[in-house]
Amino acid sequence: MIRFRLNDRLHSLPEAWPELTAGQLLAAAPYLVADTVANRLAVVRAWCPKVRDREVRKLTPDQLWDLCAQVGWAWKLEGAALTHFEHRGRTYLLPEPNLTDAVLVEYAMASVYFHLFARPKAPQAQALDQLVATLCRPAAAGVDENDPAWDGQRREKYNSKLAEARALELVDLPLALKMVVLHRFLAAERFIHRNYADLYQKPQKPVGPDAKPAPTGDGTQVLEIVADLAETGTYGTYEQVSFTRLHTVYFNLAKKARRRRAEAKDS
Repeated sequence: MIRFRLNDRLHSLPEAWPELTAGQLLAAAPYLVADTVANRLAVVRAWCPKVRDREVRKLTPDQLWDLCAQVGWAWKLEGAALTHFEHRGRTYLLPEPNLTDAVLVEYAMASVYFHLFARPKAPQAQALDQLVATLCRPAAAGVDENDPAWDGQRREKYNSKLAEARALELVDLPLALKMVVLHRFLAAERFIHRNYADLYQKPQKPVGPDAKPAPTGDGTQVLEIVADLAETGTYGTYEQVSFTRLHTVYFNLAKKARRRRAEAKDS
């Protein structure tokens, strides 16, 4: 535990994932998406509720940063080089960094589970296990990386039923390993938002009877992309769209969005 004094009062904070209670994990979950001073301070308050707001308001900027630095470890990606882990006699492979080997449906489901886990009002602890089971899977059978026809996928094909069953088995997986997977997902999110920024620019507010409702922000937007692409047949059926490479789809969608924006500007 980390111990510190604030106005001569002694406080303590956890200094590693294994020290967290389930309640502390869920209290921190909504703030793990981005490493900011505001999010660090929110985690300090969640993990150390005896810290009074009036004490925090009296801190100088340097003192505030020193306080927030106490929980900075929660945003550090430890185990970045981790490629697999063992649990209950099964070897799970992690996805490649930035989800370069992911298909659209697993990213869609991982997004849904992340939002359930990090939901501000009612975070769900089991959603973290579902996120891990979605992204981490055993090795695909018969992979030959020297075969010119190999698609680059080392993990077995995503199956939602298998993922649901394995999530129940992963309940007792060490929390530190779960956080490695969570951080890998968040790093991929940042990569995707940065490299496909054209998809995330705020459009003009829709009007008229054909206007679609604004996104709900619950992680289902990627599932909507799958459904929309299946309707147009761009990548084939719903099943074919679901198992198209994530970055292939996002690269093409971003390019189209950029082209439409340029055409609108020229017209």
